Amino acid sequence: MKKLYDVTFRFDPKDYDGEVRAVGLRGEFLFYESGLTGNTDETGMMDCTEKFPPSAYREGLSNIGGIYYEPMVKNAEGIYELTLKLPPEVYPYTFLVNPELGEPSEKLFFMNMTLKDGTVCGMKNPEDALAGRGEVNRMVPDPANPPVAPTVSGHQTNSECYVGTPEECLRIPAADPAKRGTLTYLSYEDVDGAAQSIAVYLPAGYDRAKTYPLVLVSHGGGGNEADWPSQGSIANVMDNLIAQGRAKEAVLVCMNNSVYQWNYAKIARNCEERIIPFVEKLFSVSREVKDRAFCGLSMGSMTTLYMYMHRASVYDYFGAFSGGLAGGENFTLEDPRLKDVVLMIGSGEEDMAYNEREIGVPPTIRALKAKGLPYIPYFVTGSHDWFCWPEMFAYFAEHVLWTK
Repeated sequence: MKKLYDVTFRFDPKDYDGEVRAVGLRGEFLFYESGLTGNTDETGMMDCTEKFPPSAYREGLSNIGGIYYEPMVKNAEGIYELTLKLPPEVYPYTFLVNPELGEPSEKLFFMNMTLKDGTVCGMKNPEDALAGRGEVNRMVPDPANPPVAPTVSGHQTNSECYVGTPEECLRIPAADPAKRGTLTYLSYEDVDGAAQSIAVYLPAGYDRAKTYPLVLVSHGGGGNEADWPSQGSIANVMDNLIAQGRAKEAVLVCMNNSVYQWNYAKIARNCEERIIPFVEKLFSVSREVKDRAFCGLSMGSMTTLYMYMHRASVYDYFGAFSGGLAGGENFTLEDPRLKDVVLMIGSGEEDMAYNEREIGVPPTIRALKAKGLPYIPYFVTGSHDWFCWPEMFAYFAEHVLWTK
């Protein structure tokens, strides 16, 4: 049974540059009843009919993407407060200053919020709220817990709330500081001659006398090099898997592919001609294909499948999380090396990537089956969200990488 923690959020108006008339908490604090029957079985996909607020949480419910909103109460000291009971996870959140709620938006559906009674609302003038214009509906990260945005391009908008222990959730920082690796942001020159940033994870006790396998990790559409380290807690996941003896040490590199407008060929060239040589020069990583992997989420998953189809000579392991590639000019399954590399592919149970378009996961899996190509299916609870992707990466790191 999952333990529930009392988590209190506080907002001090003194930390806000402007008038504060009211404050609410908005974040991904929603749950649903999963119908998933197994991680390799697609039974139960895309059948969620109701999302539950924290007050309705019960054992057996799973986290799912979507915004929950609840007004905060001003205490005697003038601090706005709200306490939620939450199971172990990492929850993105912001404060909504001077909220003015309205009807749900069809165009900006991702701005809609579920209330405590289960109804769904929107914001008045959601376009202004999204752009940060005006005095109402200002979405503000927690001043006491700001998002980690260490580079010019690594912009992050949400604070992250860590609930539980590493034993309960791999995304929680390792209890022993000595078991925590390092995360460093470095600048390199890309194929266009421009300065770009990468995030490099080194495992705890990194030793240049050793040689480590290398994993390149891509974010999704609209993302950047800080997404996986910040929103995905990827360093914590690796730290805990390694500390628990569940994964082999590796060097991870998170890059920014948004700057290339998802030109897969250009991304591949940038990785091969600039990122990998840059990392090989600075760190003790293997230069053998058998020790190299590429994985990513959403648009990064499609990029991964491009790498799988066109760069099987460069990487031996591929992890496609929530995105497919089953048609179009980049689609091909003719490389004979595809029989020898390792591909994991899947999505969240309620994932928008689980669709019948050529970028959907099901038609991609059918194409693999039709060609008789090996693959590892892996489906998890959640939707197209940061509850789904760290879990998929954890399975990739523990059960897929370096298994040949």
